[in-house]
Amino acid sequence: MRVPWYWPLVLLFLALVGLGVLGVLWLFMALAVGIGIAGVAFERLRRRLFGPRWRRLPPP
Repeated sequence: MRVPWYWPLVLLFLALVGLGVLGVLWLFMALAVGIGIAGVAFERLRRRLFGPRWRRLPPP
């Protein structure tokens, strides 16, 4: 069965498009992980810096 001469180019184009989609998904995943880590770190820093400044008094 003979295939047209442009089929390898079409397959190469589809492979590159697939790699591009995987790269974009990987980028979004990396950004989500980075934003999540930064959010957790910011929350912990905010609690440490602006938390309650006094402790409950001991019972009399």
